[in-house]
Amino acid sequence: MPDVPVLDLVGSGARVVFRRELKAYFLSPIAYVFGALFLAVLLWQAAAATIVDGAPASMQPFFAYLPWLFLLFLPGLTMRLWAEERKLGTIELLLTFPVEARQVVMGKFLAVMVFLGCMLLLTLGLPLTLGAYGRLDWPATLGSYLASLLYASSYVAVGMFWSSMTRDQIIALLASIVSLALLFLLGVPQIVEGMFAGAPAWLQDLLNGLSPYKYFQSIARGVFDTRDFVYFACFCGFFLYANTLVLQVRRQQKG
Repeated sequence: MPDVPVLDLVGSGARVVFRRELKAYFLSPIAYVFGALFLAVLLWQAAAATIVDGAPASMQPFFAYLPWLFLLFLPGLTMRLWAEERKLGTIELLLTFPVEARQVVMGKFLAVMVFLGCMLLLTLGLPLTLGAYGRLDWPATLGSYLASLLYASSYVAVGMFWSSMTRDQIIALLASIVSLALLFLLGVPQIVEGMFAGAPAWLQDLLNGLSPYKYFQSIARGVFDTRDFVYFACFCGFFLYANTLVLQVRRQQKG
């Protein structure tokens, strides 16, 4: 399995976990079922709205569907990451290895992101087709792919955290869906204004600013603001750090 440059920053332990997890994804039939279903639903819905006679070539419908599919599919992908380890008892073995908890967390996180990156690569046939028959704005399209990957990383970080909190995959799935749905809704200003009609404007802006969806939309529009990238780094860092703390507490309890 290939190395990821970020792994050099977190140590060889992350490399081992990364290879183990990525190998498990590409050898697991569940991962292939997930990938096939995800791609089928996404491409079917997006192609129906994107490839229209006489309409200009645009990938906007495709990227408009992605956040909804991420909300439905990514919790199902992350729910097993720790819950299954706890249920099978393999997490105790993993925690006895001379590997720092942050390396284990980072290895799993990057394995999921590489898998998702492969899934998104398989959708490039749609923009290539549009580009062949029309004038597609490639810089904006590639920027939207980057925004989608960053947006997915925030969902994966949240899903991993909830998976670390329980050995029941269904509970991890439901907790992830509920929390991610709330974050998604906070990213829509009209919904925030409706839910908190009596709240001051600064509080509404604060709540809206908590949502990854707001920053996904900003990058997907082609606005490359450093603050958007800093937000995703801080958001993922917070939940991955919380995930690390959960593992450290478990390791101390076992010790």
